[in-house]
Amino acid sequence: MSIVSSPTKATTETSNGENLPQLISPKTMAYIHSVLQERPLFLYFENDIESRFYAKRAEEYRRLVSVGKLIFFILFGLIATTAIKIFPLAVMADDQFVFKYVLAPIGGLLLLVMLLADKPFFQTNYQWLATPVSTIILSCVMIASLTTVDSNFAQHATYDVMIIVIIISFGLRVQFPVCLLIICLAAVTTILATVSLNWKIDWFKFLHYYGLGSATTLIIVGLIERQDRFAFLQEIIVAHQTVELDRLNRALDRVSREDPLTSLANRRAFDEHMHREWERAKRDQQGIALLYMDVDFFKLYNDTYGHNIGDVCLRRVAQTIKQALRRPADLAARYGGEEFVVLLPNTDIEGAIDVAQRILRHIDALALPHSRSKVATYVTLSIGITYLIPNNENTLSAFLAKADAALYKSKENGRHQYQLDI
Repeated sequence: MSIVSSPTKATTETSNGENLPQLISPKTMAYIHSVLQERPLFLYFENDIESRFYAKRAEEYRRLVSVGKLIFFILFGLIATTAIKIFPLAVMADDQFVFKYVLAPIGGLLLLVMLLADKPFFQTNYQWLATPVSTIILSCVMIASLTTVDSNFAQHATYDVMIIVIIISFGLRVQFPVCLLIICLAAVTTILATVSLNWKIDWFKFLHYYGLGSATTLIIVGLIERQDRFAFLQEIIVAHQTVELDRLNRALDRVSREDPLTSLANRRAFDEHMHREWERAKRDQQGIALLYMDVDFFKLYNDTYGHNIGDVCLRRVAQTIKQALRRPADLAARYGGEEFVVLLPNTDIEGAIDVAQRILRHIDALALPHSRSKVATYVTLSIGITYLIPNNENTLSAFLAKADAALYKSKENGRHQYQLDI
């Protein structure tokens, strides 16, 4: 008997807040591949995989009962009506024994199933609730098949037994051990009932139509379930590969939109976001602001400290800019080299100035030494600010050009400051 360890059900939160299931552990995946390669005759899952297989069967059962419960009740009505019309003496014999102890209990149980089938508890525990119901129904019909009142009626009931065995085995989606339990319990119950009634059992007939027929059916059920279990493992592998591919695609998408040095959005991501926010601002007639900034005398910084330290400087400046933003909608990006931009949707000019001042304060607090700066003893920023409410007369390129012009004005006026161009 093969045991498959349970996969992890934990989730990982992506950068956009979406939860994705974790990939199955390599150990579990290796074991699944091993089981599929060895294809053992007897197969059983443990813990979470078995629970998921059970849940899959339960869902199949729910769909079957949802569609077929009324059909089953109508089918029973036709069988009962046929029995009463064609075999009235057999049904009413011995103080209406067949009617009281066969037809009425089956009808009551089917009605109960119709009322409870859609209940969550019944669906979750369908196997253990289906077991007594199926056992009683099968036992009742078998008792009718063993009656000696009317041999034709007994033959008619024998066919019904075969039909019910098929429905239980293939229709209810119970697993093989439960199916075997129902068949055995029904046989024991029937034998005890007929013995208590002092009926003589035609053992050859009973073992032929029920014993041999049920054994054949159970073998087929077991083989089908075995294939279903292998197919279920294949589904797990496909789901694992799908999640893995989705993660890889997300990672590639993130890499394509993220600056590898600073972890800010790159220019491509900024341009796409800028275009969306520009169109939204134009549609909703909301203000939009842009801060265009540049690290002062960064070439001298690189020449003095080296490019590796320069990279460290850019990373720390980038994170400082990002930490100065307070709204999730605000976007900081590396625009190129030592240039950074901050997009502020739905922001007025006072809000844009407040963000620029906050960034300058954070940069001052960072105080990265810059011995060759002509502005201060530490790294500083120059910021250009532009703002407008877009309309059909404005263009995005002109908006960006104004931010660049404001940055140039900031540098011309002494750097380490912000200037406006609106």
